[in-house]
Amino acid sequence: MSGTMRVMGATAEGVALGELPVPVPGPGELRVKVVASAVNAAEEKLTSGAFAGRFLHVRTSPLVLGWDFSGTVDALGPGVDDLEPGAGVWGHLAYASSQRQGAFAEYITVPRSAVALLPAQVPHHVAAAAATVAMTSLQSLRDLGGLAEGRKALIIGAGGGVGAVAVGIAKRLGGHVTAVCSTRDVERVRALGADQVIDRKQSDPFAAEAAYDVVFDTPAVHSYARSVRSLRPGGCYVTTLPDAAWVTGMARALFSSKRCAFVQVASRRADLELVGAWLQDGLRVPIDSRHRIADLGAALKRQSERDRVGRVVVDVGGGWPA
Repeated sequence: MSGTMRVMGATAEGVALGELPVPVPGPGELRVKVVASAVNAAEEKLTSGAFAGRFLHVRTSPLVLGWDFSGTVDALGPGVDDLEPGAGVWGHLAYASSQRQGAFAEYITVPRSAVALLPAQVPHHVAAAAATVAMTSLQSLRDLGGLAEGRKALIIGAGGGVGAVAVGIAKRLGGHVTAVCSTRDVERVRALGADQVIDRKQSDPFAAEAAYDVVFDTPAVHSYARSVRSLRPGGCYVTTLPDAAWVTGMARALFSSKRCAFVQVASRRADLELVGAWLQDGLRVPIDSRHRIADLGAALKRQSERDRVGRVVVDVGGGWPA
């Protein structure tokens, strides 16, 4: 396929329809026709000019964002022979300073190693909502935190996009989950499967000593120093943001049996396949709202609103502006 494709680019005034050349898959890549995407905190970091944004995407013009995707195989690059055109696939684009693509576009190209087949019973909008938050949760809890059968996790921000999915993933890893959230989210988080729920407005989540094997700080509002007393020997504090407190925590952890880590999330085929099976088996991904790609501005606004509950999904496959 040649020619141009429609994209929605971020501008100083909001978002605008644009066109770019249809990308061509290189060796080991495939082209995906995007059906659905979702909004993350990363979009705000780019559009606001935050320092962290320079590590997530190139400042292209037009600036096409969107990392999560679910769609169908449109074309295969050299060396990819295990997929058929039209097959459903899902994953997320790399959060990297070299990233030039965005899923708020008709087509993207991705490495075969960064996508998985979409399970037949999982809708595109659910897969798109799950991609980044599920990979972040799995890689934080299992790979960095070592969460496994019989081990204990403290999940901060369990009412949020990452935290809500982390609760379900921690349970599927066999962990005992203590979830921390605001008052309004207590019953909702308990329904997600948490063994214990702490209302952060009523109790100190770090009051218990040597209680957890992993502390997963999904909104990056605490620190290694704040949580270290609650970690068991060999335990790990995991944050989603490499800020100054994380650097200090890393230095302090050098002299301790307890660890401090930052998750650099990656879209990995094996991890996507595992989570895909869990989605088929009932892993819940709370979805706040769905918006047409033509209404991307409203989707970005909704992401920033305090009463949002769950993921903001963008239906890219249809509903383009005239």
